[in-house]
Amino acid sequence: MKRALQATVGFAISAGALWLTLRGKDLGAIWGAAREADYRVLLPYLLTLVAIHLIRTVRWGILLEPVAKVPFSRLNAATAVGFMALVLFPFRLGEFARPYLVADRPRLRMSSALSSIVVERVADGLFTGLLLVATLLAVPAGTPGLRVIRVAGVAVSLAFAGLLAFLVVAYRSRALAVRLTARALGPFSPRLAARAAGMVDAFITGLRLVPSRAKVALFVALTLGYWGLSGWGMQILARGFAIQLDAAQAFTVLGVLVVGVMIPAGPGMVGTFQGAVVIGLSLFTSREVTATHGLAYANVLWAVQVGFQTLLGLAFLPSRHIRLAQLLAAPAASGAELEEEEAEAAGAGRSAGEAGAGRAAPGAVGRGGDRPA
Repeated sequence: MKRALQATVGFAISAGALWLTLRGKDLGAIWGAAREADYRVLLPYLLTLVAIHLIRTVRWGILLEPVAKVPFSRLNAATAVGFMALVLFPFRLGEFARPYLVADRPRLRMSSALSSIVVERVADGLFTGLLLVATLLAVPAGTPGLRVIRVAGVAVSLAFAGLLAFLVVAYRSRALAVRLTARALGPFSPRLAARAAGMVDAFITGLRLVPSRAKVALFVALTLGYWGLSGWGMQILARGFAIQLDAAQAFTVLGVLVVGVMIPAGPGMVGTFQGAVVIGLSLFTSREVTATHGLAYANVLWAVQVGFQTLLGLAFLPSRHIRLAQLLAAPAASGAELEEEEAEAAGAGRSAGEAGAGRAAPGAVGRGGDRPA
């Protein structure tokens, strides 16, 4: 029932976003612009997508390495299939696929795998939010829509900075992070607060180890390369639609796109994806160009990204590292595994406390009892 509701809401958001994006537009003119595009730019753009996939895979391995060194073949398959799930599952439920596919208890627990995804997402969200705020400084004041986009960029940056601060607190003081979670949700629902605190407790277990300084530096360098290629690729593809974007403009459109697809939507992030690209382009192109060539570009960009990720994921589905049943069960099973790990941690804590009390009791009697003559 819960999954059906999430899917319904996701479809509704996609339909609404697509309607708002296409409302009042000349579909024939959009189709004409798409037909007239120079598709020779597709080859270099597809090459950037291949490079981005490899960078994602290596970067994720860096985050997992302190807990377990996962073979590249397994990481590669989980990354390809996991991002396919992210694209195809509604309401961003595919986020759970990668950690669930790569988890291998007891060597690599679900909490550790999930924490690596959270750290990755926080790093990406903070980087792209700050990048959007910075690139918007080059947009002339008074440009329609600039103020709203700037507010969105600042809000996203602050939100991910807050999440980063929470991760730092969680790493340094597990108990404090659990208490903060319980207090934040307690006024709304004590039962939800208790469950969330337990889940956070299990999740924080995955934050126990961090990469070395050299690996952190490599992670940052790969992040710069990942987003640099993303912006450059979008710039290249735009040229095929007679849209000339300089580097700052391309990264602005990328930043708006990242903010837009954070909104949970239907499969393929359809609607929110196109709408975000059009909003970003509207800062730099005329209304007429945005309504024709811009929308054609947004739809082709969406189709290429979704098609590439889907075909790549399908190519790795027969891999010995992937089981289709795992992929379909990932959203629900991930939460169940975290609950199981939380219960195990609680049981271990109680056992340790009882053992400590048992060891202290004889000593207490010896100190309080009579000494032999």
